[in-house]
Amino acid sequence: MSPLISGLASVASMIFNAAASGAGKASARRGGEAAAPEPSAVVTLSPEAQTLAGMAGQGVLATQGTSAETVAAVGRSSGQTTAALPGGRAAGAVSKDDFQALLTRFGATDDQKQQITAGFDADKDGVITHDEFLKGLARTRGQQATTDPFAQAVLQVMDRAGNADGTVGKDEFAALSSAFGLAERRTHTV
Repeated sequence: MSPLISGLASVASMIFNAAASGAGKASARRGGEAAAPEPSAVVTLSPEAQTLAGMAGQGVLATQGTSAETVAAVGRSSGQTTAALPGGRAAGAVSKDDFQALLTRFGATDDQKQQITAGFDADKDGVITHDEFLKGLARTRGQQATTDPFAQAVLQVMDRAGNADGTVGKDEFAALSSAFGLAERRTHTV
């Protein structure tokens, strides 16, 4: 066998062995079950989700409609952030406990719940207002979001609740917004 062919065979063998041992380790760690997707270390927004985060920065909350493929916008009027509720009432705030329960449904760890709640509750009064939520969502946009621990915690929770591929799509972004909107409605109608 020529040295070139022998070298190529060695490289191919090393690649095969590395791939086979990596797959074996993943199966062994999970007891032979198919591996669940691991959250990415740095999560980014898709172009569509970037747009939704930009809308949040302008005072517009994007939520999922009745169809999972529909994303609707709940806007603001005359400089005040509002969301229309039945009867024309303005949306209220969500308590810290209710907000953390919402984050639990999205798979947030205890540390993430504390960090995210503190980041959204800008005035530290124990409730997350509609405006505070929008401002927090806006922080997930742009290059600075890759180094902002708060933004990364929010994006990781959005991504983990979705497909955990390292990129938050519009539906994953709108899912958290929708859950917050529902929590506002429940708080306001009680």
